[in-house]
Amino acid sequence: MKIRGSMTITMCLLLSVLLSFLFSCMRLARIQCARVQAAHAVDTGMYSVFAEYDKALLDYYDLFYLDAGYGTTQVNPSRIVCQMEHSMHTSLRSGFTPCSLQSCAITSYRLASDEDARSFQGQVARSVKNNVGEKGIASLERFIRRSLSLSERQQEEKNQGPSPVESTAADTEASLPEITEHSNPLEVFGKLKEMGILGLVLPSDYTVSEKNIPLSDLLSHRNLQEGMGYLETGNPESQKLYMQSYIMDKLGNYASPNAFDAFAYEAEYILWGQSSDRENLRKTVHRLLLMREAANCVSLYKDPIKRQETTAMAAALCTLLLFPQGTAAAEALLLAGWAYAESLVDVRQLMLGGMVPLIKTADSWQTSLSNIGEIFSLLQSNQQLYTSGLDYPDYLHLMLFTVSEHNQTFRCMDMIEQNIRCLPGKENFSMDCCLESLETETVLRGPEGITWTALRSYGYDM
Repeated sequence: MKIRGSMTITMCLLLSVLLSFLFSCMRLARIQCARVQAAHAVDTGMYSVFAEYDKALLDYYDLFYLDAGYGTTQVNPSRIVCQMEHSMHTSLRSGFTPCSLQSCAITSYRLASDEDARSFQGQVARSVKNNVGEKGIASLERFIRRSLSLSERQQEEKNQGPSPVESTAADTEASLPEITEHSNPLEVFGKLKEMGILGLVLPSDYTVSEKNIPLSDLLSHRNLQEGMGYLETGNPESQKLYMQSYIMDKLGNYASPNAFDAFAYEAEYILWGQSSDRENLRKTVHRLLLMREAANCVSLYKDPIKRQETTAMAAALCTLLLFPQGTAAAEALLLAGWAYAESLVDVRQLMLGGMVPLIKTADSWQTSLSNIGEIFSLLQSNQQLYTSGLDYPDYLHLMLFTVSEHNQTFRCMDMIEQNIRCLPGKENFSMDCCLESLETETVLRGPEGITWTALRSYGYDM
Protein backbone atom coordinates (compact mmCIF):
# COMPACT_ATOMS: atom_id res chain seq x y z
CA MET A 1 0.00 0.00 0.00
CA LYS A 2 1.42 3.34 -1.06
CA ILE A 3 1.14 6.40 1.17
CA ARG A 4 1.50 9.77 -0.47
CA GLY A 5 3.25 12.53 1.52
CA SER A 6 3.31 16.26 1.07
CA MET A 7 4.96 19.35 2.57
CA THR A 8 3.12 22.54 2.88
CA ILE A 9 4.52 25.86 1.86
CA THR A 10 4.49 26.90 5.50
CA MET A 11 6.65 23.98 6.50
CA CYS A 12 9.12 24.73 3.71
CA LEU A 13 9.44 28.30 4.80
CA LEU A 14 9.88 27.28 8.44
CA LEU A 15 12.56 24.75 7.54
CA SER A 16 14.47 27.26 5.46
CA VAL A 17 14.41 29.74 8.33
CA LEU A 18 15.70 27.09 10.75
CA LEU A 19 18.47 26.08 8.40
CA SER A 20 19.48 29.71 7.85
CA PHE A 21 19.55 30.24 11.62
CA LEU A 22 21.64 27.09 12.10
CA PHE A 23 24.18 28.07 9.47
CA SER A 24 24.33 31.61 10.90
CA CYS A 25 25.06 30.20 14.35
CA MET A 26 27.77 27.97 12.93
CA ARG A 27 29.28 30.92 11.11
CA LEU A 28 29.20 33.12 14.21
CA ALA A 29 30.67 30.34 16.33
CA ARG A 30 33.48 29.88 13.83
CA ILE A 31 34.21 33.60 13.77
CA GLN A 32 34.05 33.88 17.55
CA CYS A 33 36.34 30.89 17.93
CA ALA A 34 38.79 32.50 15.54
CA ARG A 35 38.58 35.74 17.47
CA VAL A 36 39.35 34.00 20.76
CA GLN A 37 42.19 32.11 19.10
CA ALA A 38 43.64 35.37 17.77
CA ALA A 39 43.41 37.02 21.19
CA HIS A 40 45.08 34.02 22.79
CA ALA A 41 47.87 34.21 20.20
CA VAL A 42 48.48 37.88 21.02
CA ASP A 43 48.68 37.10 24.75
CA THR A 44 51.02 34.20 24.05
CA GLY A 45 53.28 36.45 22.02
CA MET A 46 53.35 39.09 24.76
CA TYR A 47 54.09 36.54 27.48
CA SER A 48 56.86 34.95 25.42
CA VAL A 49 58.59 38.31 25.12
CA PHE A 50 58.53 38.94 28.86
CA ALA A 51 59.54 35.35 29.62
CA GLU A 52 63.04 36.32 28.44
CA TYR A 53 63.64 38.45 31.54
CA ASP A 54 67.24 39.03 32.56
CA LYS A 55 68.01 36.18 34.95
CA ALA A 56 71.18 37.79 36.35
CA LEU A 57 69.24 40.89 37.43
CA LEU A 58 66.68 38.72 39.19
CA ASP A 59 69.22 36.42 40.85
CA TYR A 60 71.55 39.14 42.13
CA TYR A 61 69.28 42.14 42.61
CA ASP A 62 65.62 40.96 42.75
CA LEU A 63 64.79 43.01 39.66
CA PHE A 64 62.44 41.93 36.86
CA TYR A 65 63.52 43.52 33.57
CA LEU A 66 63.82 42.47 29.94
CA ASP A 67 67.17 43.36 28.40
CA ALA A 68 65.71 45.02 25.31
CA GLY A 69 69.22 45.58 23.96
CA TYR A 70 69.72 41.82 23.51
CA GLY A 71 73.46 42.05 24.01
CA THR A 72 73.88 45.57 22.61
CA THR A 73 73.78 49.03 24.13
CA GLN A 74 70.68 50.14 22.19
CA VAL A 75 67.04 49.18 22.62
CA ASN A 76 65.98 46.87 19.77
CA PRO A 77 62.19 47.20 19.25
CA SER A 78 62.27 45.26 15.98
CA ARG A 79 63.60 42.16 17.73
CA ILE A 80 60.84 42.43 20.32
CA VAL A 81 58.26 42.48 17.50
CA CYS A 82 59.95 39.55 15.73
CA GLN A 83 59.96 37.54 18.93
CA MET A 84 56.29 38.28 19.47
CA GLU A 85 55.33 37.41 15.89
CA HIS A 86 57.31 34.18 16.02
CA SER A 87 55.55 33.08 19.21
CA MET A 88 52.13 33.99 17.79
CA HIS A 89 52.56 32.00 14.58
CA THR A 90 51.93 28.51 16.03
CA SER A 91 48.80 29.59 17.90
CA LEU A 92 47.38 31.37 14.88
CA ARG A 93 47.77 28.40 12.51
CA SER A 94 46.42 25.70 14.82
CA GLY A 95 42.81 24.55 15.30
CA PHE A 96 39.80 24.62 13.01
CA THR A 97 39.83 28.38 12.57
CA PRO A 98 43.30 29.42 11.42
CA CYS A 99 44.06 33.14 11.44
CA SER A 100 46.83 35.22 10.00
CA LEU A 101 48.86 38.12 11.30
CA GLN A 102 48.54 41.32 9.33
CA SER A 103 50.77 43.62 11.39
CA CYS A 104 52.27 44.05 14.83
CA ALA A 105 53.66 47.30 16.22
CA ILE A 106 54.85 48.65 19.54
CA THR A 107 52.84 51.66 20.68
CA SER A 108 54.47 52.26 24.09
CA TYR A 109 57.21 50.92 26.30
CA ARG A 110 58.84 52.02 29.55
CA LEU A 111 62.52 51.62 30.50
CA ALA A 112 64.12 51.39 33.94
CA SER A 113 65.56 54.90 33.70
CA ASP A 114 62.36 56.63 32.50
CA GLU A 115 60.58 59.23 34.63
CA ASP A 116 63.58 59.66 36.92
CA ALA A 117 63.86 55.86 37.27
CA ARG A 118 60.39 55.58 38.76
CA SER A 119 59.90 51.95 37.79
CA PHE A 120 63.30 51.04 39.25
CA GLN A 121 62.36 52.72 42.52
CA GLY A 122 59.08 50.80 42.56
CA GLN A 123 60.79 47.44 42.08
CA VAL A 124 63.33 48.29 44.78
CA ALA A 125 60.52 49.20 47.19
CA ARG A 126 58.75 45.91 46.46
CA SER A 127 61.96 43.92 47.01
CA VAL A 128 62.67 45.64 50.34
CA LYS A 129 59.09 45.15 51.55
CA ASN A 130 59.35 41.44 50.80
CA ASN A 131 62.71 41.08 52.58
CA VAL A 132 62.56 43.63 55.41
CA GLY A 133 58.93 44.57 55.77
CA GLU A 134 57.26 47.86 56.58
CA LYS A 135 58.06 47.54 60.28
CA GLY A 136 61.74 47.13 59.54
CA ILE A 137 61.76 50.30 57.42
CA ALA A 138 59.86 52.22 60.12
CA SER A 139 62.40 51.08 62.72
CA LEU A 140 65.28 52.15 60.45
CA GLU A 141 63.70 55.56 59.94
CA ARG A 142 63.34 56.12 63.70
CA PHE A 143 66.97 55.14 64.26
CA ILE A 144 68.28 57.43 61.51
CA ARG A 145 66.18 60.46 62.43
CA ARG A 146 67.02 60.12 66.12
CA SER A 147 70.75 59.71 65.43
CA LEU A 148 70.92 62.55 62.91
CA SER A 149 69.00 64.85 65.25
CA LEU A 150 71.55 64.14 67.95
CA SER A 151 74.44 64.73 65.52
CA GLU A 152 72.96 68.06 64.45
CA ARG A 153 72.65 69.20 68.06
CA GLN A 154 76.24 68.16 68.69
CA GLN A 155 77.41 70.17 65.69
CA GLU A 156 75.51 73.23 66.91
CA GLU A 157 77.02 72.90 70.38
CA LYS A 158 80.47 72.52 68.87
CA ASN A 159 79.99 75.70 66.82
CA GLN A 160 78.93 77.60 69.94
CA GLY A 161 82.28 76.81 71.53
CA PRO A 162 83.12 75.82 75.11
CA SER A 163 81.64 77.59 78.08
CA PRO A 164 84.13 79.09 80.57
CA VAL A 165 85.28 76.91 83.45
CA GLU A 166 85.64 78.40 86.93
CA SER A 167 89.12 77.87 88.34
CA THR A 168 91.40 79.90 90.61
CA ALA A 169 94.88 81.00 89.64
CA ALA A 170 96.32 79.01 92.55
CA ASP A 171 94.67 75.82 91.33
CA THR A 172 95.95 76.40 87.80
CA GLU A 173 99.53 77.07 88.88
CA ALA A 174 99.54 74.08 91.23
CA SER A 175 98.41 71.70 88.50
CA LEU A 176 100.62 72.88 85.64
CA PRO A 177 101.80 69.72 83.83
CA GLU A 178 105.33 69.23 82.60
CA ILE A 179 105.71 69.77 78.85
CA THR A 180 108.12 67.47 76.99
CA GLU A 181 108.65 66.75 73.31
CA HIS A 182 106.60 63.54 73.68
CA SER A 183 103.78 65.14 75.68
CA ASN A 184 103.47 68.48 73.85
CA PRO A 185 99.93 68.31 72.44
CA LEU A 186 100.55 70.98 69.82
CA GLU A 187 103.47 69.00 68.38
CA VAL A 188 101.47 65.76 68.35
CA PHE A 189 98.39 67.40 66.78
CA GLY A 190 100.59 68.96 64.11
CA LYS A 191 102.08 65.56 63.20
CA LEU A 192 98.62 64.01 63.03
CA LYS A 193 97.38 66.71 60.67
CA GLU A 194 100.35 66.15 58.36
CA MET A 195 99.78 62.38 58.10
CA GLY A 196 97.35 60.84 55.62
CA ILE A 197 93.97 59.99 57.13
CA LEU A 198 93.68 56.56 55.50
CA GLY A 199 97.10 55.56 56.75
CA LEU A 200 96.11 56.49 60.30
CA VAL A 201 92.73 54.79 60.55
CA LEU A 202 92.98 51.70 58.35
CA PRO A 203 94.44 48.43 59.67
CA SER A 204 98.14 48.15 58.90
CA ASP A 205 97.64 44.97 56.84
CA TYR A 206 94.71 46.34 54.84
CA THR A 207 95.14 47.05 51.13
CA VAL A 208 92.89 49.79 49.76
CA SER A 209 91.10 48.93 46.53
CA GLU A 210 92.53 50.82 43.57
CA LYS A 211 89.62 50.10 41.22
CA ASN A 212 88.74 52.97 38.94
CA ILE A 213 85.87 53.51 36.50
CA PRO A 214 85.71 56.56 34.20
CA LEU A 215 82.61 58.55 35.06
CA SER A 216 81.74 58.85 31.38
CA ASP A 217 81.12 55.07 31.33
CA LEU A 218 78.43 55.28 34.01
CA LEU A 219 74.70 55.52 33.47
CA SER A 220 74.34 58.68 35.56
CA HIS A 221 76.85 60.54 33.35
CA ARG A 222 75.63 59.70 29.85
CA ASN A 223 72.66 60.61 27.69
CA LEU A 224 69.99 58.03 28.43
CA GLN A 225 67.68 56.24 26.07
CA GLU A 226 64.01 56.92 26.63
CA GLY A 227 60.88 54.86 26.23
CA MET A 228 57.95 55.88 24.05
CA GLY A 229 54.31 56.64 24.70
CA TYR A 230 52.88 56.58 28.19
CA LEU A 231 52.25 53.62 30.46
CA GLU A 232 50.95 54.16 33.97
CA THR A 233 53.40 53.04 36.63
CA GLY A 234 52.07 50.30 38.85
CA ASN A 235 54.42 51.28 41.71
CA PRO A 236 53.94 55.02 42.29
CA GLU A 237 55.53 55.11 45.74
CA SER A 238 59.24 55.67 46.13
CA GLN A 239 60.89 56.47 49.41
CA LYS A 240 64.52 57.17 50.10
CA LEU A 241 64.66 54.66 52.92
CA TYR A 242 63.65 51.78 50.65
CA MET A 243 66.47 52.65 48.28
CA GLN A 244 68.91 53.08 51.14
CA SER A 245 68.01 49.73 52.69
CA TYR A 246 68.34 48.09 49.27
CA ILE A 247 71.80 49.63 48.75
CA MET A 248 73.06 48.35 52.07
CA ASP A 249 71.64 44.89 51.40
CA LYS A 250 72.59 44.37 47.73
CA LEU A 251 75.73 46.45 47.21
CA GLY A 252 79.19 46.29 48.72
CA ASN A 253 80.97 48.65 51.09
CA TYR A 254 84.25 48.83 53.00
CA ALA A 255 83.00 46.41 55.67
CA SER A 256 81.71 43.97 53.04
CA PRO A 257 83.38 44.65 49.67
CA ASN A 258 81.71 43.86 46.36
CA ALA A 259 82.74 40.52 44.85
CA PHE A 260 82.47 41.73 41.23
CA ASP A 261 85.32 43.34 39.32
CA ALA A 262 83.72 46.79 39.42
CA PHE A 263 83.97 49.08 42.47
CA ALA A 264 84.63 47.33 45.78
CA TYR A 265 83.15 50.17 47.89
CA GLU A 266 79.79 50.71 46.19
CA ALA A 267 77.91 52.37 49.04
CA GLU A 268 80.80 54.83 49.35
CA TYR A 269 80.48 55.57 45.62
CA ILE A 270 76.79 56.31 46.11
CA LEU A 271 77.78 58.77 48.84
CA TRP A 272 80.32 60.70 46.80
CA GLY A 273 80.12 59.67 43.13
CA GLN A 274 83.90 59.73 42.58
CA SER A 275 85.63 57.65 39.91
CA SER A 276 87.88 55.61 42.23
CA ASP A 277 87.44 53.41 45.27
CA ARG A 278 90.28 55.17 47.07
CA GLU A 279 88.77 58.63 46.70
CA ASN A 280 85.30 57.47 47.75
CA LEU A 281 86.73 55.75 50.81
CA ARG A 282 88.87 58.78 51.68
CA LYS A 283 85.85 61.08 51.58
CA THR A 284 83.82 58.65 53.68
CA VAL A 285 86.54 58.47 56.33
CA HIS A 286 86.79 62.26 56.33
CA ARG A 287 83.03 62.57 56.90
CA LEU A 288 83.19 59.99 59.71
CA LEU A 289 86.00 62.01 61.27
CA LEU A 290 83.92 65.20 61.15
CA MET A 291 80.92 63.45 62.72
CA ARG A 292 83.01 62.00 65.52
CA GLU A 293 84.91 65.25 66.03
CA ALA A 294 81.69 67.18 66.70
CA ALA A 295 80.51 64.52 69.16
CA ASN A 296 83.86 64.39 70.95
CA CYS A 297 84.08 68.18 71.19
CA VAL A 298 80.73 68.28 72.95
CA SER A 299 81.83 65.51 75.29
CA LEU A 300 84.94 67.53 76.18
CA TYR A 301 82.94 70.71 76.68
CA LYS A 302 80.66 68.96 79.19
CA ASP A 303 83.34 67.09 81.15
CA PRO A 304 84.62 69.35 83.97
CA ILE A 305 87.63 67.15 84.74
CA LYS A 306 88.86 67.18 81.14
CA ARG A 307 88.19 70.91 80.93
CA GLN A 308 90.38 71.52 83.97
CA GLU A 309 93.09 69.34 82.43
CA THR A 310 92.86 71.33 79.20
CA THR A 311 92.98 74.65 81.04
CA ALA A 312 96.06 73.56 82.98
CA MET A 313 97.80 72.38 79.81
CA ALA A 314 96.95 75.64 78.04
CA ALA A 315 98.39 77.64 80.96
CA ALA A 316 101.55 75.52 80.93
CA LEU A 317 102.06 76.03 77.21
CA CYS A 318 101.49 79.76 77.44
CA THR A 319 103.91 79.98 80.39
CA LEU A 320 106.50 78.08 78.33
CA LEU A 321 105.95 80.48 75.43
CA LEU A 322 106.00 83.52 77.77
CA PHE A 323 102.54 84.51 76.55
CA PRO A 324 100.08 84.13 79.46
CA GLN A 325 97.43 86.22 77.72
CA GLY A 326 96.87 83.47 75.15
CA THR A 327 95.54 80.87 77.59
CA ALA A 328 91.94 81.04 76.32
CA ALA A 329 92.98 80.68 72.67
CA ALA A 330 95.37 77.85 73.56
CA GLU A 331 92.61 76.05 75.44
CA ALA A 332 90.32 76.24 72.40
CA LEU A 333 93.10 74.81 70.20
CA LEU A 334 93.75 72.01 72.66
CA LEU A 335 90.07 71.07 72.88
CA ALA A 336 89.81 70.92 69.10
CA GLY A 337 93.03 68.95 68.78
CA TRP A 338 92.09 66.54 71.55
CA ALA A 339 88.68 65.90 69.96
CA TYR A 340 90.41 65.31 66.61
CA ALA A 341 92.84 62.81 68.16
CA GLU A 342 90.02 60.94 69.88
CA SER A 343 88.07 60.92 66.62
CA LEU A 344 90.96 59.25 64.81
CA VAL A 345 90.86 56.46 67.38
CA ASP A 346 87.07 56.20 66.93
CA VAL A 347 87.27 55.98 63.15
CA ARG A 348 90.02 53.37 63.36
CA GLN A 349 87.72 51.34 65.58
CA LEU A 350 85.02 51.53 62.92
CA MET A 351 87.46 50.49 60.20
CA LEU A 352 88.53 47.52 62.34
CA GLY A 353 84.93 46.34 62.43
CA GLY A 354 84.27 47.64 65.93
CA MET A 355 81.63 49.92 67.38
CA VAL A 356 81.69 53.52 68.59
CA PRO A 357 78.97 55.14 70.74
CA LEU A 358 77.39 58.33 69.46
CA ILE A 359 77.98 59.99 72.86
CA LYS A 360 81.27 59.29 74.62
CA THR A 361 81.50 59.00 78.38
CA ALA A 362 84.53 59.03 80.66
CA ASP A 363 84.60 55.22 80.51
CA SER A 364 84.65 55.11 76.72
CA TRP A 365 87.18 57.94 76.27
CA GLN A 366 90.52 56.54 75.08
CA THR A 367 93.08 59.37 74.84
CA SER A 368 94.76 61.39 77.56
CA LEU A 369 95.95 64.95 77.02
CA SER A 370 98.89 64.58 79.39
CA ASN A 371 100.05 61.44 77.53
CA ILE A 372 98.90 62.44 74.08
CA GLY A 373 101.96 60.86 72.47
CA GLU A 374 100.46 57.44 73.18
CA ILE A 375 97.91 58.03 70.44
CA PHE A 376 100.36 56.67 67.87
CA SER A 377 100.31 53.33 69.69
CA LEU A 378 96.50 53.39 69.76
CA LEU A 379 96.45 54.07 66.02
CA GLN A 380 98.66 51.03 65.40
CA SER A 381 96.70 48.64 67.58
CA ASN A 382 94.17 46.26 66.01
CA GLN A 383 92.32 45.75 69.29
CA GLN A 384 88.61 46.59 69.35
CA LEU A 385 88.08 48.92 72.30
CA TYR A 386 84.29 49.35 72.40
CA THR A 387 81.56 46.76 72.88
CA SER A 388 78.53 48.97 72.22
CA GLY A 389 77.46 51.77 69.93
CA LEU A 390 77.21 52.06 66.15
CA ASP A 391 79.32 50.13 63.66
CA TYR A 392 80.53 51.18 60.21
CA PRO A 393 77.32 50.14 58.35
CA ASP A 394 75.25 52.10 60.90
CA TYR A 395 77.25 55.24 60.20
CA LEU A 396 76.89 54.57 56.45
CA HIS A 397 73.11 54.57 56.93
CA LEU A 398 73.32 57.99 58.59
CA MET A 399 75.45 59.39 55.78
CA LEU A 400 73.36 57.86 52.98
CA PHE A 401 70.25 59.54 54.37
CA THR A 402 71.81 62.91 53.50
CA VAL A 403 72.18 61.92 49.81
CA SER A 404 69.35 63.00 47.50
CA GLU A 405 66.96 60.32 46.30
CA HIS A 406 67.94 61.03 42.68
CA ASN A 407 71.64 60.44 43.36
CA GLN A 408 70.91 57.35 45.42
CA THR A 409 68.80 55.89 42.63
CA PHE A 410 71.02 56.56 39.63
CA ARG A 411 74.29 55.76 41.37
CA CYS A 412 72.76 52.49 42.53
CA MET A 413 71.86 51.77 38.90
CA ASP A 414 75.46 52.65 37.97
CA MET A 415 76.77 49.93 40.23
CA ILE A 416 74.24 47.31 39.12
CA GLU A 417 75.05 48.00 35.49
CA GLN A 418 78.81 47.75 36.03
CA ASN A 419 78.45 44.51 38.01
CA ILE A 420 76.25 42.81 35.41
CA ARG A 421 78.77 43.81 32.74
CA CYS A 422 81.34 41.72 34.59
CA LEU A 423 79.38 38.55 33.76
CA PRO A 424 80.23 36.52 30.62
CA GLY A 425 78.32 37.71 27.57
CA LYS A 426 77.03 40.80 29.39
CA GLU A 427 79.75 43.26 28.40
CA ASN A 428 77.27 45.67 26.73
CA PHE A 429 74.52 45.47 29.34
CA SER A 430 72.84 48.84 29.94
CA MET A 431 70.25 49.71 32.56
CA ASP A 432 68.63 52.19 30.18
CA CYS A 433 67.93 49.22 27.85
CA CYS A 434 66.00 47.40 30.57
CA LEU A 435 62.33 47.26 29.63
CA GLU A 436 59.68 46.89 32.33
CA SER A 437 56.38 47.26 30.47
CA LEU A 438 55.16 47.21 26.88
CA GLU A 439 52.06 48.02 24.85
CA THR A 440 51.47 46.62 21.35
CA GLU A 441 48.83 46.97 18.65
CA THR A 442 48.28 43.85 16.55
CA VAL A 443 46.05 43.49 13.47
CA LEU A 444 44.86 39.95 12.70
CA ARG A 445 42.86 38.46 9.85
CA GLY A 446 40.30 35.76 10.50
CA PRO A 447 37.77 33.77 8.45
CA GLU A 448 35.97 35.50 5.60
CA GLY A 449 38.53 38.30 5.63
CA ILE A 450 37.38 39.70 8.96
CA THR A 451 40.08 41.71 10.76
CA TRP A 452 40.54 42.51 14.43
CA THR A 453 42.81 44.95 16.22
CA ALA A 454 44.19 43.83 19.58
CA LEU A 455 45.71 46.42 21.95
CA ARG A 456 47.65 44.70 24.73
CA SER A 457 49.84 46.00 27.54
CA TYR A 458 51.88 43.96 29.97
CA GLY A 459 54.69 44.56 32.40
CA TYR A 460 56.52 43.13 35.37
CA ASP A 461 54.84 45.69 37.64
CA MET A 462 51.32 44.54 36.74
